[in-house]
Amino acid sequence: MKPAPLLLTCVILLLLALRAFAARSGYGAGTLIVVRDKSGREQLVGATVRIVSGADTLRGVTVRSASTYIDEAEFVCDKLFRDSVDLTVSFLGYKEFHRRYSPYDFSGFVPVEMEPDSTTIGQVVVLGKQIAMVYKGDTVVYNAGAFKTLADDRFSELIKQLPGVEIRENRLYADGEEVKRVYVDGRNLFGSNPNASLRDMVASDVKSVRVYEEQNPDARYMGDHTAKKEKVMDVETKSKRQTLLGGQAEAIGGASIERDYSGRREVRHAEQLSLFRHAETGSFRLSASNSKDEGNRDEGSMQSRVTPTKKTAVDLSHEYRRGDSARIATTARFRRGRTSSVSTSQTDYFPTEAYALRLSETLSEALSKNLSAALNNHTFFRYKRHLFHATVGLRFNDDNSLGRNATTQTIDREVTRTRLNSDSRTRGLGADGRIGYAIRFLEKASLTFAAGGSYTDNDSNGWQVDTLASTPGLRTILRNGGHARQWNLYGEIYFSYQTGEFSNFSLRYRFDRSRNSSERRSLDYLDDPRGRVDTTNSYRYAIAESGHSLNASWSYAPHDILVCRFNLEAALRDISRNETFPEAQRFPRRFFQLNPNLLLLLGKSRNRFQFDLSSRSETIPTEMLRPTLNSTDPLFLQAGNPDLKMANKIDGSVSYSRIDAHAARTLSLSLDGSYTFNYIATRRTLFLEDTYLPQYDYTARRGSQLTTQRNVGGRYRVQAALRYSQQLLALRSTLRANLSYGFNQQPYFLDEALYRSGSHTLSAVVGFESGFSTKVRLVVYSNTSLSRYRTRSECTDALSENVQASLNLSLGRYFGFVGTNYEFYCNSRSQELTRHTVVLNASAGRKFGKKNRFSLSCGVVDILNRPDYATTVFETDYIRTGSTSYLGRYAYLRAAFTFD
Repeated sequence: MKPAPLLLTCVILLLLALRAFAARSGYGAGTLIVVRDKSGREQLVGATVRIVSGADTLRGVTVRSASTYIDEAEFVCDKLFRDSVDLTVSFLGYKEFHRRYSPYDFSGFVPVEMEPDSTTIGQVVVLGKQIAMVYKGDTVVYNAGAFKTLADDRFSELIKQLPGVEIRENRLYADGEEVKRVYVDGRNLFGSNPNASLRDMVASDVKSVRVYEEQNPDARYMGDHTAKKEKVMDVETKSKRQTLLGGQAEAIGGASIERDYSGRREVRHAEQLSLFRHAETGSFRLSASNSKDEGNRDEGSMQSRVTPTKKTAVDLSHEYRRGDSARIATTARFRRGRTSSVSTSQTDYFPTEAYALRLSETLSEALSKNLSAALNNHTFFRYKRHLFHATVGLRFNDDNSLGRNATTQTIDREVTRTRLNSDSRTRGLGADGRIGYAIRFLEKASLTFAAGGSYTDNDSNGWQVDTLASTPGLRTILRNGGHARQWNLYGEIYFSYQTGEFSNFSLRYRFDRSRNSSERRSLDYLDDPRGRVDTTNSYRYAIAESGHSLNASWSYAPHDILVCRFNLEAALRDISRNETFPEAQRFPRRFFQLNPNLLLLLGKSRNRFQFDLSSRSETIPTEMLRPTLNSTDPLFLQAGNPDLKMANKIDGSVSYSRIDAHAARTLSLSLDGSYTFNYIATRRTLFLEDTYLPQYDYTARRGSQLTTQRNVGGRYRVQAALRYSQQLLALRSTLRANLSYGFNQQPYFLDEALYRSGSHTLSAVVGFESGFSTKVRLVVYSNTSLSRYRTRSECTDALSENVQASLNLSLGRYFGFVGTNYEFYCNSRSQELTRHTVVLNASAGRKFGKKNRFSLSCGVVDILNRPDYATTVFETDYIRTGSTSYLGRYAYLRAAFTFD
């Protein structure tokens, strides 16, 4: 060996020895973990490291050593532990490393050698030279390089291509379960808001995505090893940034090309600013927006249907975190808005023996203004065997609404018209709070105490005027003033004990008490210019509720393969309504509930079977228990039933899910249903002539309708569904398909006769998300639904089809978008209700600057100008069609700047 290489080798060995000695002697920075291939030929940079000791959990990834002479993949742990330490290291294509260390052994230099996993490598699907998906034990690993995204796509666009992962209502789901935490390179950067990752991360920076299950930190701390594990996601990035920092500022200005339904051309605009910072120690986010006649849309979105609207919104949130031991989160929200709308509806009742024609037509114009603000804080601390949390919130609202409602009701040849103008304003203040404390006083037992409450205070006033009604008895000039106050208190005690290595028993007691007092004073100026008290529309009452519940639960979960949980809850509830005006009355009721629940999970996430059987009681609104008549609206009378029984609903579901990493495919089958005992059915009685009701001492007008409730035998529902998603190898794109069938049987009354309606629905959803190019993205979704609705005398078939398609282009500095939304509807009962609706949007633009942070674009929304939109709904004895007028075609110019 030549002197120079020999000297270099000796220096490297000396440095390694000195580093290990320094770490072992305590002169280094805690523990140095070095991860390499077992052969020693490869340093595994980017391996996920997880350290658990007692209630502490640390996560991270290995990085390349900063030393010039030593090429190592290392992770430095600065913390010293008193309890034993569990070290877990994982890396794509290698067997997971897991070992328990004593506090002394887990100090200084800790080498980790990873073995290749031949079984895992055999379960991958390769797209070209890229591995798309691999299963490592219970962890699904997606290789982001196998899924193409556009240059400026956010993380959400990558998520849409991953088989088995989806976004529902801006929430992240994996294998049908909501993702509770999102880690970035093993670090918890998003805290209690994992969905922030969808918009605040850039897709091009993602290297891989791991989806697995882990125990909730609180359950782990309290020693409940049988608690159901939660879905979590760990995103490995290329940049390995310790902090995510960025934001966006944009401004949009445009104008209507065509006159809208009011005959005007509206000028539209929107301004928006968002700033965020995410780090392991906390998160900060500021969002502010102001808009006029602009829907909630991104560039070229399908959300083009808007009514005249003005909105101002500000959201500010900050969260401080210290691992799993401390969290302080504060949020502030401000909203101001103004919305107007014009809509029509037509209700066509099915013919009966009482009438051959019954039709109700309504034209509504509404203007609403709202102002609201809220401030919330959540504080959480964990120290040794103690856990403390507190939540407090304050809120304010000021709502004002104006409305015009013109109704024409036709029963055979009898026509009744009303023209009601209304004006109301409501102001309110509210506060709520909760405090909790938990202690793990034995190795196998824990005790939790919690208490909380809320308070709201509202004032309201307004007018109701109708001087043009076709019937004199329906004319009115009312001035209303009211006040409402509500408070509630609750507390609970929770005891948990680990009865065995895999079993746990818990007992929970809860009590609550609430009181809701409300009053309204209505003055009638129709016949008296000084105003007289209207006893029909005036009231003063208080509702008091109290409840006690006891829940016993037993869980059994051996080796993460089987989870069995049984709950039994007994509850006692007292409800009392005390009325002091216009008459003094009291309506007390007491209900007892006994609800068992059973949950069975078998298998791991790769192949999982789940059975769930639960029972719950449905609370009865006190208005339904009043034996008196509510004649506030003379055409629509309401009366309660003091003998109603509480409905009890039993839900059951069976599901099976499978993930095939070799084919990059996920499949799930589910069957669920419910049956409701003592179902509360609505009974409507139509009066074709003036009718005296002796039980209420009231004469119902001709054409009016009385609504009451009654318990009937039961109602049931059955639904079966198949969900499928797969990566198409040839197209390097993702295909999703859902097929479902549902049947719903519902009891209903026609006068005194009881009938049952049945509805069958077969629907198919097919979606395609392209991932074959970084310049072109094609998205197509189709939703087809075929339904049959059957009542006593009617049978109607309906077909609906909705197709959404979009094409995004990113060609260097230039970008473009074209999107369409096609809707078709028809039914066998009326050809007049057949409709075709097409919404077409397009935009194009260019980026500027060294890093393409500034962009300018122009576009047209609703090119075909389809401002009217209709919906059709079938009910037990009628079919209702509603139509809303929206602002139509307009052009806009958009400028945006991105902060990175």
